[in-house]
Formats: sequence, C-alpha cells, structure tokens
Amino acid sequence: MADKNKRIDIRVSESQLAQINKLAAKAKQSRSEYLINAALNKNITVFDGGKEIAHQLFKIGTNINQLKILSHQGKINLVYMDKFAGEVNAVWQSLNLLTNQTEPTQE
Repeated sequence: MADKNKRIDIRVSESQLAQINKLAAKAKQSRSEYLINAALNKNITVFDGGKEIAHQLFKIGTNINQLKILSHQGKINLVYMDKFAGEVNAVWQSLNLLTNQTEPTQE
C-alpha cells in the first residue's frame, strides 16, 4: 500500500455529503476509501448476504460428506449422491464468480 501522507480537502453540500456517506456505507467502505476508489474509476463491489450463503453452502457440503461416509460404511444407501454433490459444487463455483465480479455502486 502506498504511503498516504497527502491530504485533499473538498467542499460539498449537506445532500452531497449524505449521498457520499450512504454510498460508502452501502459499499462497506470508509468515506475516504469510497472517494478514492470512485475517483480512480475502480469498481466498487457490493455483495450483500455472501457470507451467509457461503456458510450455509459449507454446512450443506459437510452434510453431504457425512452422508457419503455413512454410505461407504454400508449404514445407509444413497442414490445419485455424486450428482447432488456436483450440483452443490456448481453452486459454490457460481458464488465464487459472483464475489469476484465487480459492479459500481449507483444510487
């Protein structure tokens, strides 16, 4: 990270400041981070709920693994489990693609 030892002061109206603060909060960035990213034309990603989706998907994967272990031990019979595991993996890959894509925040 570059050494940040320079300062920029700007004047904005109350409504502009409120809008900047709202967009920065929506992007989960500080006001400074948001303004720097916006000024440098960097895409600002907002992906709400990603952590919860990833957590739930992880739990599903854990359950699938437990079922496969029981199946290999002969304690239960599973049909088409590999196909189901493949589908969960496809959802996981889609989630990864979503989190790697960037979209500018817009009001």
